Amino acid sequence: MSHDESTLIPCVNDIVELEDPILRNLLITQCYHDLACGLGRLFGSENANWCTFATWASKTAGRFIRQDDVPVQLRKFLGGGQSAEGAPPSGSFDLFGPPTEEEGWKLLELPDTVLEDVSDLIARGNLKVFSELGPVFARMIALYEGCERPDAERLAKLLEPLAPGPSYDGGQDLLKSALTQYHAAMLEEDPDAKAELILLGNGRIGLHEQTRLQPYIAGSINAPLRAVAAAFPTTGGRISKTIEAAIHERLIRPAVARVEALWRELATKGMMRLSLPDGEILDLAEDVTPLPGNPLYPCYLATIEDPELHEMLQEYGAHDSTSRGSGASDWADLPERMAYILELFRSRQCDDCMREPPFSRDQHVEILAGRVPDGEL
Repeated sequence: MSHDESTLIPCVNDIVELEDPILRNLLITQCYHDLACGLGRLFGSENANWCTFATWASKTAGRFIRQDDVPVQLRKFLGGGQSAEGAPPSGSFDLFGPPTEEEGWKLLELPDTVLEDVSDLIARGNLKVFSELGPVFARMIALYEGCERPDAERLAKLLEPLAPGPSYDGGQDLLKSALTQYHAAMLEEDPDAKAELILLGNGRIGLHEQTRLQPYIAGSINAPLRAVAAAFPTTGGRISKTIEAAIHERLIRPAVARVEALWRELATKGMMRLSLPDGEILDLAEDVTPLPGNPLYPCYLATIEDPELHEMLQEYGAHDSTSRGSGASDWADLPERMAYILELFRSRQCDDCMREPPFSRDQHVEILAGRVPDGEL
């Protein structure tokens, strides 16, 4: 972009309407950066806001949407690759003899099926969150830009379109609360209190977002099982139960085990890692680590005085002075995700590099022209 704030709302709407998931993700990532800069001008760029973190989460998601992180060994888990003649691999399964041609091709297609399923789910989750939150933040920037001390009337106007109710039921109460914290942060002069208000806002938006994303994340983790079930359905009574049980034991179960092993590797390398602008790659299954040469938390967030923030951190085990136990063993588990996310938000809120643009100048030009840049993104 970057856009004049008056153009951010139509820009967000234009991005939402795009059908190409790869280009759309690149534009979502760039727009999150523009929104983060706009919000930073409202209540201070020294504290990362939710859009700052969303920029890098969206960029990481883009690698799976584009299927960039697919190892060459992908099909080895499913039977050892193709023969020289291009036929399905012989001897992958030997249930009463070699597999049929159809069974062999189904095994070869499993990796592509899984990756396409995951790519689609991540793209839809990326769009789901941006289509809801992008317009809200663009509106906040448009309403608040140039107003040093916004009043309650301005806040009421911002919150008016939001739906009542909990996030899991389609409501936006958490989002209303978060925007109220951001509003208060604009008025707060004490840097410690301001940092805590922004962290509380970030955390509540994060919880709202992750609740919205739950079906997409759980669906991504379970993609291998769906692919195997679709590739090898039951015979519908065409053969005996004994033979069908043997097929399941000797064909389906090994296929599931191989796909699950593959998926754990892919999830660890892609979905379970977050790439940050300084080149740091965080393994989401490991505890949050401090920035090199720094304490775990910035000085303003070393201790927590705000009772609402303390309560939220305590609820997810992120309230003390250590990140021990923050690594998620099951990323599909919402409380485990939130424990990690809150620790990440708190530890990186004052990290200057988080504000860096997500793309190079040349990539930026190409993306705004509606083209996917060549090379690594």
